[in-house]
Amino acid sequence: MEIMKIKQSLKKIPVLGKLLILLNRRFFIKNGALYDAPSIWLNKLLNEDNVQIVQIGSNDGVNGDPIYNLIKKNAKWRALFVEPIPYLFERLKNNYGTDSRFSFENVAINEGTKQIFFSVKEEANIDLPNLPKWYDQLGSFNKENILKHLNGILEPYIIETELLGMSLNELFKKNNISNITLLHIDAEGYDWKILSQLNLDYIKPQVILIEHKNLTRIENQSLINFLRSEYLIFRLGGDLIGILNNYENKNNVKNLNGELIA
Repeated sequence: MEIMKIKQSLKKIPVLGKLLILLNRRFFIKNGALYDAPSIWLNKLLNEDNVQIVQIGSNDGVNGDPIYNLIKKNAKWRALFVEPIPYLFERLKNNYGTDSRFSFENVAINEGTKQIFFSVKEEANIDLPNLPKWYDQLGSFNKENILKHLNGILEPYIIETELLGMSLNELFKKNNISNITLLHIDAEGYDWKILSQLNLDYIKPQVILIEHKNLTRIENQSLINFLRSEYLIFRLGGDLIGILNNYENKNNVKNLNGELIA
């Protein structure tokens, strides 16, 4: 909460505040390592017209999203958005509109079984007006992934919903997905379980952006092992980005900041 207050204070400083905010959007520092924002990497990598995106854990499509501005700027890109929380799903559709290049699934990606999904009530910010914008992005199959944020103050506002999930393969079949330029997964700790369903012999995304900060050490290593034979892998703070070894645009990131790990 202290970090949030500092950010709010900086916004009130006309020059310094704006400068620091702009720098924060361009660069991030984690454990002493400087890295460029994922959106900067994607802007370099996805510079063609024929781009197909699959985003799992889309939230409302805008807040904290590294691809929203890119999609809006590139009128020929196609995208499938997946978001399980109903009120966020409605916001997502409203933010992107009815353009035929977009498709939407209000579903959780798991093994295709019923499962309890935890999310935060939209109304939580009424009782807690200083919540950060991302408070309602904390949907997860693991309740602990929500409780560990903001010192657990969201616990009274966590709701449980039983969802009939869909496997990754079922998602692709239903939406006729056979080629993917970018697969983006942001699933609050379920990220590796989703990616582990990907059959690289059937679909091999050119770029994979996946959140890893909520994974266990074993899951992180499993994720890296899964990708390392086919992808260059960079750590960008809480995200990993994998770039297919034979992707023609892979050299476009040579001047960007990121930690090469495989």
